Amino acid sequence: MVLCLEISTPEGVVLEAEGETVSVPTARGELTILPGHQPLAALVEPGILHYGMGGGENSLAVDGGFLLIQGDRIYVMVDQAVNVIQIDPSEAETARQRAEHALEEAKKNQADRGEIARLEAKIRYQIVKSSAKR
Repeated sequence: MVLCLEISTPEGVVLEAEGETVSVPTARGELTILPGHQPLAALVEPGILHYGMGGGENSLAVDGGFLLIQGDRIYVMVDQAVNVIQIDPSEAETARQRAEHALEEAKKNQADRGEIARLEAKIRYQIVKSSAKR
């Protein structure tokens, strides 16, 4: 049996692929999904999503979002997703520094909790992207 994986962002579908296994970073740790998995909904945390078939593995850096498993179909809806092959570590590091500066400014200006949480999530995602190519 094969899993059908669909990853989408607010811009649209980023990836449609098949695989024998899919591993997703969730709020409760990394979840590895095999064919026949029970239906499940979970929160996705910033991290690296892996999917593979026949011994080969592909990886994407994903931001926070949601995971839905229905039969052998896996839907991952996240704010951002990028293939680790396409990541420029220096660009990701620069983006992380900008996000950290924005977070400092938001805290100084006593921004609301939602804005601070959004900036903290952005930093986590940039850290994932920075470390994905190492």
